[in-house]
Amino acid sequence: MSKGFRMGKSAAIVLVEYGPSLLSEREQVLQERGHPVISALGSNAARYLELTNDRVGVVTIGHGASAQERCELISYFRELLPEVPIIVLLRRSDSAFETAEFNCPADNPPLWVRTVTQALAGIT
Repeated sequence: MSKGFRMGKSAAIVLVEYGPSLLSEREQVLQERGHPVISALGSNAARYLELTNDRVGVVTIGHGASAQERCELISYFRELLPEVPIIVLLRRSDSAFETAEFNCPADNPPLWVRTVTQALAGIT
């Protein structure tokens, strides 16, 4: 699905994770690469983030919630930020989420970082 996303270099990454240590680790990886990060621990916290479309370059959703909960969060972000690409991290047992621009195995951090970079560059 190609939508031709183009965001500026200072666009933030919304990072939703379901465990505090994984949230901290992934946040650090992104910040070390110069990306501003807006973090949320869990789906409920993600719904309370103060977001504007011009500040957000990509949304990444961790693998720690059920498939149904992640589907609902994808729908929430799709409605709130329709032009922003969404990356969903997958468990080995997960099927791809058709409503997300990117699906990435959660156990491959280098691929995840490349996917975030690709999404920020507008390549789908």
